[in-house]
Amino acid sequence: MKKISLLLIIIILLIAIGWFFANKEKAVVDKTIGTYKNSSLGITFSYPKILTASTTDGVVTLHHDIAYENRGDCDMMGDEKIYPRLTDFRVTIQKMNKNVVDAMRTVSPYIPQENFVNNKVVVSPGFIDAFKTQGYEGYAIYEGAEGCGQTTYYFPIEEEKTLIIHKASIQILSGVIAEEKMIEVLAVPGVITRDKSDEIFISILNSLKVQ
Repeated sequence: MKKISLLLIIIILLIAIGWFFANKEKAVVDKTIGTYKNSSLGITFSYPKILTASTTDGVVTLHHDIAYENRGDCDMMGDEKIYPRLTDFRVTIQKMNKNVVDAMRTVSPYIPQENFVNNKVVVSPGFIDAFKTQGYEGYAIYEGAEGCGQTTYYFPIEEEKTLIIHKASIQILSGVIAEEKMIEVLAVPGVITRDKSDEIFISILNSLKVQ
């Protein structure tokens, strides 16, 4: 009888210890995730707390930078000014009170008329690509050159409302320019790599809720 009681005590202790460590780990993970909620914009999403989240004039900006001297977002700009920090992640989110065709015409006015037929967007792979997340379906357009620029995403959320998201391309991490420079940046503590940037971006999109 004593052996059985001792065994039960040991089992209970093991269960308690396991529960403690499982919840302790969960708490640590949860502390790294923040929640952005803006009732006036009707936008909510989760994001890693390594990013800063701010709102200006109805545009939500997610940003991260590191201590690395550089000449600006694009080396080919020829700017002689030296900046002490390098942006390695930047995403903006906004809603526009226009249907997806009119929103695209407003934000990306260079798109030819042939990509709009019967007030619908005509996909053109490599130019206007179809793009789908867990909750939204729309279009992605890369706007830039030589690893510099941004990808703009258009998601129709209502008949006359479109979600517009810009994700900056970080030229120095794109692999387009000198590899030794990219290696220097990747050696900086806390840098967000290109793969990690994509992973964070998709996680934000998957948690995004718009009213």
